[in-house]
Amino acid sequence: MTTTIDSQNAAFLSARANGTAPAASPASGSTASQNQLTSDFNFFLKLLTTQLQNQDPSKPLDTNQFTQQIAQYSGVQQQVNTNTNLEKLLAANKQSGVTTAVGYIGREIESKGNSGDVIGGQGAFSYILPRQASTVELTITNQSGQVVFRGNGATQSGRNLVVWDGLNSSTGNQEPDGTYRIAINARDPEGKSISAETRSVGVVSGVETDGAGNTLLISGNTTVNFNDVLAVRSITRAAL
Repeated sequence: MTTTIDSQNAAFLSARANGTAPAASPASGSTASQNQLTSDFNFFLKLLTTQLQNQDPSKPLDTNQFTQQIAQYSGVQQQVNTNTNLEKLLAANKQSGVTTAVGYIGREIESKGNSGDVIGGQGAFSYILPRQASTVELTITNQSGQVVFRGNGATQSGRNLVVWDGLNSSTGNQEPDGTYRIAINARDPEGKSISAETRSVGVVSGVETDGAGNTLLISGNTTVNFNDVLAVRSITRAAL
């Protein structure tokens, strides 16, 4: 009977190494991993108990083999405990992110993109020039892709802030609040194009978390992942 139990043990260890061992009830993410480890540990204990109960008294389990199995069981238990501790650390880290993000409320943030929310007749965008430009043309479009503003922008190297009052440059009418996009056409004195990096700009009005636990900053009609924020500043704007 000892041989039978040992064979089951070896088969299980082989299956576990190949990722085909019995699994716990379905779950998602790290919870599923922890359930799998717990299931493995419980199965190991069941194997050990059965093996001790059914061993041949005249041929007891080899001491070295027994010690090796105990070490394997202990390793699985340590994995379960480590997984639990990592869960606690991740939860604490996410909570810390929310606490830090709350400090952004009322401040201006920049992230990758080219959008800006016009709220109360005012919106902002940002672009970065790698070097001084001779001319910069700004084009702002609405969500339908229609041009609502075209004009000149700052030409200095580095970050340039664009504050738009929401007035259509062709009709002079006030455009409604909403999300708009900006495009930059910059050229040097020789007329060669200069690649400008555009950024989305917004003022943080709130903080929330999504289903995955990510911290999101609410800026107008947009949400920005906390990890995608490139800059945070006090609000300092001058009209276009």
